[in-house]
Amino acid sequence: MGAVATLKRDLQVNWKGFYTRILKRHIGPFNQRQRWLSQTQYFGADELKSIQLELLQTIVRHAYETVPYYRDYMKREGFGPEDIQRLEDIRRFAILTKQDLKEAGSAFVSTRFNPRFMRTVHTGGTTGTPLPLRRDLRSIQHEHCFVRRQFDWAGVDLDDRCALLTWRRVAGANEHGRLYLYDAGMRELHLSTIHLSLEVVDMYVDAMRRYEVRALQAYPSAAYFLAKAMLAKGLRLPLKAVLTTSETLIAAHKQVIEEAFDCRVFDYYGSAERVCYIHTCEEGSYHIVPEYGLTELLAVDGPNEGCCRIVATGFWNMAMPLIRYDIGDLVVPRSGICACGRSFPMIERIIGREGTYIRTPSGRILGAMAIEYILARVLYAMYKMPILEAQIIQERDDLVALEYVGLSEFNAESERQLLKLLRDEIPSEMQVCVRRIEKMKQTTAGKYLSFACYEHH
Repeated sequence: MGAVATLKRDLQVNWKGFYTRILKRHIGPFNQRQRWLSQTQYFGADELKSIQLELLQTIVRHAYETVPYYRDYMKREGFGPEDIQRLEDIRRFAILTKQDLKEAGSAFVSTRFNPRFMRTVHTGGTTGTPLPLRRDLRSIQHEHCFVRRQFDWAGVDLDDRCALLTWRRVAGANEHGRLYLYDAGMRELHLSTIHLSLEVVDMYVDAMRRYEVRALQAYPSAAYFLAKAMLAKGLRLPLKAVLTTSETLIAAHKQVIEEAFDCRVFDYYGSAERVCYIHTCEEGSYHIVPEYGLTELLAVDGPNEGCCRIVATGFWNMAMPLIRYDIGDLVVPRSGICACGRSFPMIERIIGREGTYIRTPSGRILGAMAIEYILARVLYAMYKMPILEAQIIQERDDLVALEYVGLSEFNAESERQLLKLLRDEIPSEMQVCVRRIEKMKQTTAGKYLSFACYEHH
């Protein structure tokens, strides 16, 4: 990219950044909502349920009055907004799936908003057709407040400069040269996820030092790759915090990230449908955010017994309200009260997609929890090896492969150890193999999955 094109791109990024800052923080409810969230986080369980009920009644009433799908549904089922008197009354609604959204389409969109004042985004799922989702401008402002509270919990101030190694587009796949952009409006350094490799690590670390970055927001896989490569090069960069999201965070990866950046990792969970948030507090506990939505954890059986699926109702997106939406992800709940002093429900672990499983030739099913265990064992042992990243793939009923990106000191003995490591964890009725690759495959959103499989039939 030439100097003129680079200057033009910088100007566009900064103009958009200042516009975004004004939209999110200055002309909407940001300050008021931020003060509210700083207070409600220490409310008792009963007070939080009262807030949830009021917000639930508001979103149901809005859905009945302005969303064709819900108006028709409630009339057909013989109840109205006035019948939602307790949180348990949410069960009068059937569970909503992504297929329902695809089939009904625009019937889920509120008629109250002019399309020009709505934003359209798409889910970033790994399979199927991306699902279009509508958001009103005020919901974007509210969203920013909730994300900022996670940053507050991590000790990152509002004006601290942050680096982003996530979904933000910085350069095309075939571009070279400067693979980062600085957004002065939002005080964000955008690093190109799709160009992440050993060759650009020094460039990224130098840029983070030069712009005095105090925190990193990243996909766990990207943060781990950068951290592992930094340690291999003898580099460290102290930060206030690393915030990870959008992928399952593996304990072994977290350890490497914290070592390279000399800080704690704060992992948080959300979805493009904006119905549920799970944040990490100062004590390291996962908490469901009750002011964001009403989250139901429904027990599952079969190979994923012991997990719960997330079914949630978002409170803030009036353009496309979703009631009892099945996100398709699994978690393990946790009982008790956190030492942080908040009465928010807790989660022990975020597992991932409900449909993730290994099927053996004999028909045995290993569910999401079993896969998490295998990944934890294999990847924890691997993090001490000269390997940057890896992915386990079920290619056939009888074959599991491990693809990896190795460092220069990786040799034949290392590969034998890797093969034995995989063989020890995979059922004996299946074949295993390992193969070295130059670069991990990414999704269109710049993510990679620790486990992938052929389409189950």
